[in-house]
Amino acid sequence: MKRFLATRLYVALFLLAAFASGCAQKKVTVEKSAAIAAAERLEHRASNAYAKGDAIGAAKDFQMAGQVYESLAMTDAAAAVQLSLARIDSDEGRMKEALQRVEGVTALAAQAGVISAGTALLANGRAAALYLQQQNNVAADRSLSAAERLCAGACEASSALLTLRANWFLAAGDATNAKAKATSGLTQSKNPNDKANALRSLAESELALNQLPQATNDAEQALQIDQTQGSSLRVIADLKLLALIHAKAGNTDKSRAYAELGQTASLARSQLISK
Repeated sequence: MKRFLATRLYVALFLLAAFASGCAQKKVTVEKSAAIAAAERLEHRASNAYAKGDAIGAAKDFQMAGQVYESLAMTDAAAAVQLSLARIDSDEGRMKEALQRVEGVTALAAQAGVISAGTALLANGRAAALYLQQQNNVAADRSLSAAERLCAGACEASSALLTLRANWFLAAGDATNAKAKATSGLTQSKNPNDKANALRSLAESELALNQLPQATNDAEQALQIDQTQGSSLRVIADLKLLALIHAKAGNTDKSRAYAELGQTASLARSQLISK
């Protein structure tokens, strides 16, 4: 069965750069430089722009922020920006460019002390998702295993990693283990994005297991969350998944309706991005 979605990790990339120290009766605050403050504002503006569909503006602001960090030899911050740019590249279908950016960061992660564990975890998770999209299960497993070791089941990305492992099992043809991991990912989800991603993976697993009523319910829940969150890319994936589920159930009219909704949403998203 053709897959329409590789789960992406959505972990915040913003850095705090204000530090405080104190002695006796006087507390000295070290303020961030104007350059760092400007770079952080660019990152924030880029994230907001991309959320509104402005991929071009977002990429420009991320690139400028990255250049500031590079000029200050802030390797971890610059690496985090590269991961943000990789997310834009992958979402817009530029898989080769996305993978090049991510592999550049994972290469830094292999050098002890160069970037933070959080950035290394995100880089390996994103690499795994990209490798899954390329159907390179061996490379995906290697990167995902590295992310899982860094998380050790106790990090904020636990749910996302479980869902990503569920997708890996699906790609390997093991729907039973995929469902188990997706269920765990859903249980551990602490935000709407993680919940929707886990529900979508669970629905895909249930579709493969021919558990169509459950698949329909979970996919519809994912769609409702993604619509509320304003995530057009994930909404399109949900609609395509629902079209597949109803097609397998023999509900031709519903399958066609969801497929048409998906095509309309995809076209509208493309038009928003091109503006």
